[in-house]
Amino acid sequence: MTDKHLLITGRPGSGKSELLIAYANMHPKTTLFLSDESTEEFLKQQRGLDAQLKVIDSKDFDTSILNGYETLCVDYLELLSEDMIQKLLKILEDNNHRVILTSQVKRGTNELLERIDNAINHRKNS
Repeated sequence: MTDKHLLITGRPGSGKSELLIAYANMHPKTTLFLSDESTEEFLKQQRGLDAQLKVIDSKDFDTSILNGYETLCVDYLELLSEDMIQKLLKILEDNNHRVILTSQVKRGTNELLERIDNAINHRKNS
């Protein structure tokens, strides 16, 4: 798989989640949506997420759940536990799935974004 990872950053309320939802709605059968911010019911009823999409939170995530999906949409990085970030970094390094992440631009985010970048670059250089 070629480089297909995407990191969407911006200030709170700038439309990052809307962009992620729009992408997921274009590919409902091949996209898994991970959100620790909003429930599946809220995303589908209030935010317009396609009813076909599977939504999980990080406590229900295991890498085996990605079987059958091409894309993992993650909304958003700052809410993930360290354990989930480690799983995400492994997925990025393996590059078997497209990963689209959202992140708020704020203080303290640079270290996390640097780790994401390093995981992607590690895979490229292997």
